[in-house]
Amino acid sequence: MRVRYWRLGITDVLDSRYPAERANHWEIKCMQGEYEHFGVFWYRYGTPFDKEPVHGVCFYYNDIPQKTVQDLTQFLQSKFGGKVLYRQTRVFLQGSKEFADNKSVGVLANELSLKFNAPVELTIEFEKVEKDEVEQESFKLPASKALPIPGPD
Repeated sequence: MRVRYWRLGITDVLDSRYPAERANHWEIKCMQGEYEHFGVFWYRYGTPFDKEPVHGVCFYYNDIPQKTVQDLTQFLQSKFGGKVLYRQTRVFLQGSKEFADNKSVGVLANELSLKFNAPVELTIEFEKVEKDEVEQESFKLPASKALPIPGPD
């Protein structure tokens, strides 16, 4: 089954022990105000851009200043590389370094929180997870924050 862990904190992720090869999506949401926020994310199978998926780190933004968008783009590109592509309120770093391990995701969340003075909330989705792994907290992630996703793996 697929399962999504949501509303995770930085320490939840840093202290976890999940198999990175089974992670298929992560997101770091950074709040800048009541409605102002941005989210840095990655999809194992690529993020839709027109009809073709783009592989690499991406982000979306909502009601944040253009200066913040530029700063975030520069920050992420300096860390992970990639060609910058813009699509409405999304920015793609095509071909950037990809990662899903707990340390890299947790460290990036911490850096974003500190650099942009924003509380963060993390989401990580896994595939090929057994129900027992969730219940026994095999990944060292809280079972109370797990949401099973219906449908095929």
